[in-house]
Amino acid sequence: MNKQPGNAINEYVINENTLFLEPVRYGEYTKVYEKNSEPVMIKKTPLKIIRHSCIRHLSTYDGRREASAKVLGINRKVPINVDHLKGTYLFPTISHLKPDCVWITLSHLKYLEKVDKKQTKITFMDGQWIVIPVSPLAVHNQIMMTKELYERGNAETPSIRTEKVARAQYVVGVKENVISFFYPQNRE
Repeated sequence: MNKQPGNAINEYVINENTLFLEPVRYGEYTKVYEKNSEPVMIKKTPLKIIRHSCIRHLSTYDGRREASAKVLGINRKVPINVDHLKGTYLFPTISHLKPDCVWITLSHLKYLEKVDKKQTKITFMDGQWIVIPVSPLAVHNQIMMTKELYERGNAETPSIRTEKVARAQYVVGVKENVISFFYPQNRE
């Protein structure tokens, strides 16, 4: 028997409050988490929601992904800017083609915690969190790629840097298995 959620809605557009998109095993459903809100069930896969959101923001997913891939010099696990006006950047935790790919919004991250070698707990600024079956190093690399995309796309130069970005082999500054994204003020 294929059990389906009864309270799912049909449409959703990624916005500045979107934290992450989590696929649900029922089939073509996604649990969408927003800042300071209960999750909402959507009757679409995360990739369909992202494609729809890109169109809503006057572009295409394929165009945004291709541009990001060229700017970063990569072709796997490519982060994208869904809404260029508000700077809504998302990154996939694994291949965007896999049905269990979680998409995370960069701007709401607080810190990462290593659960074990192949699991990471991601905590957001509002206190919500998710544990994903991906190593902390892989998540950290995705975050750094997304930050680099943001920096290159917002640089005040007439051209954009397009050389390949290197992925980290280890994480510098990890303290007790926690990677923080708050940057403390310089101490004197």
